[in-house]
Amino acid sequence: MTDVRKLIPAITEIRAESLRDAVAQSWQAVIAQSPYDSLDDVPQSPVIPDRSLLKHVNEVNDRALYLHATAVETFGLVVDRDCALATAILHDLDKPLLYRYDGVTFSYGDGYTGKDHGAIGAKIAREHGVPESVTELVRVHSPFASVGLPGTPEGTIVHYADYIANDFASILMGVEPVHSSMRMVPKSG
Repeated sequence: MTDVRKLIPAITEIRAESLRDAVAQSWQAVIAQSPYDSLDDVPQSPVIPDRSLLKHVNEVNDRALYLHATAVETFGLVVDRDCALATAILHDLDKPLLYRYDGVTFSYGDGYTGKDHGAIGAKIAREHGVPESVTELVRVHSPFASVGLPGTPEGTIVHYADYIANDFASILMGVEPVHSSMRMVPKSG
C-alpha cells in the first residue's frame, strides 16, 4: 500500500508528531477497509462522482493553509494551526467507506447514508488517536450531515476551504456549486 503521506503531502506539515502519525494511521486504516484500490478512485461527492476524492482533499488542505495565514496575518486571530490542518486533512476521511461509484451509478455503502458523513470519519479518527478537538470538527464540518457548524477559527477555516474547493470543482465539472444552492432568501418566481 502506498504511504498516505505521499498521497496527502499536507500530513507532513502537521507539527506535532503524535497528531501527524494519528492522521496518517486514520487514512491508512480507511484505505485498507475500503473497496477502493486508490484514493484517486473514490468519488469526491454524489454530484461530481467522476472527480477524485484525493484531489479534493489536497485542494482543501492547500486552501486551509492559505486561510490559516489569512486568519492570523490579516485578522490577528489565534488559531491552532495543527488542529485546522489535521481537520482539513481528515474532513472526508469516511468517504471511501460511505461512497460507491461504478463509473455510472453513485450509491452508498451498505448501511450508510449521506447523513453518516462526518460522524463516521470522526469515530475512525478517534479510534486512531486523533484528539477530540479535531474529531469534533470533522464530525460537524458538513452542513449536510450535521447541525451547528463550528464557530471557531479552525472550524471556519475548514468549512470555507471545503466549500471553495468543492464549488470551484463543481463549476469546473459543470454542476451547480453548493453556495449557489444555499440561499438565505428563497428564489422569487
